[in-house]
Amino acid sequence: MSGPAVVVLPLLLFLVAAVAVGAVVLSRRVPSHELTAPVVRAQRRGGVVAAIALVLAVALVALGLSLPATSLPRTRLIAVAPLAAAALHAAVLLAGELSWPRPAQRVRSARLAVRTVRADAPRGMVRLFTASCVLAWAVCVVGTVLADDSGRAIGYADGVASGSAGPFPGAFYAGPVALAAAVVVALTWAVLLRVPQRPAVPGADAATDGALRRAAAHRALRVSTSAVLGTTAALLVTGGGAAHGMGGQWGEQVGDVLVWHDVGPGPVWDAVAAGVAVTGGLLLLAALAVLLVPARGVPR
Repeated sequence: MSGPAVVVLPLLLFLVAAVAVGAVVLSRRVPSHELTAPVVRAQRRGGVVAAIALVLAVALVALGLSLPATSLPRTRLIAVAPLAAAALHAAVLLAGELSWPRPAQRVRSARLAVRTVRADAPRGMVRLFTASCVLAWAVCVVGTVLADDSGRAIGYADGVASGSAGPFPGAFYAGPVALAAAVVVALTWAVLLRVPQRPAVPGADAATDGALRRAAAHRALRVSTSAVLGTTAALLVTGGGAAHGMGGQWGEQVGDVLVWHDVGPGPVWDAVAAGVAVTGGLLLLAALAVLLVPARGVPR
């Protein structure tokens, strides 16, 4: 697989999946007049919180793009932009969970039910979030080990010729990414721990209140998981592309003929590098799917 194809193919798959998943989500959208009043109120507040988080995330990306094109801080900021946006999203959600709902009745009632993260957070999403974080940190460690001294490229030398290619997820990129992922984990788990402890939504029965809690946990998990998967995918695509392009040629004059020799890690290395890049493309699709699939179980 050629170098450009390694990058273009995952992007094309990502765009096709975006259109398909978006169409499915829109076709399954429930009209607001078919929902109960507590669900509508919670939905509206969730929309406001999501909008605030989106504005902050866009502002962060704009800040990164405003830096000079050759600025090293810009490249680092772009690398952590999805995770930073997810951290902002989780922080805004946490503020929302701490400030709402606020029962207005003088006499409050409480249901005698023990609520836990296990009960209110989708188990599949929790497992996927955990696995995605472990994978992200593993990629950061492997990238740091394989990178050259600059931490931004991967090099090759065999005694006759040498070369390097980048960008590669060495310590220069992997360090900030690993730290940003840890911040996302901390804020996301803070939201998950708060959801079972918040007051019940006024006017909601037990089933509706439980569904709203699961939806809140799902909202935090899907954005954070998508950001971690997307960042890991970007590391794999760029790293695989760089590793795939380390080869080169050197010339040797033999009589009147200039003979060119191919140098590089070899076809096995190139195949593995291409596979890593394609895996990154598949993770991009997974990140998109996680981001766009809505929570289930909110009663009408």
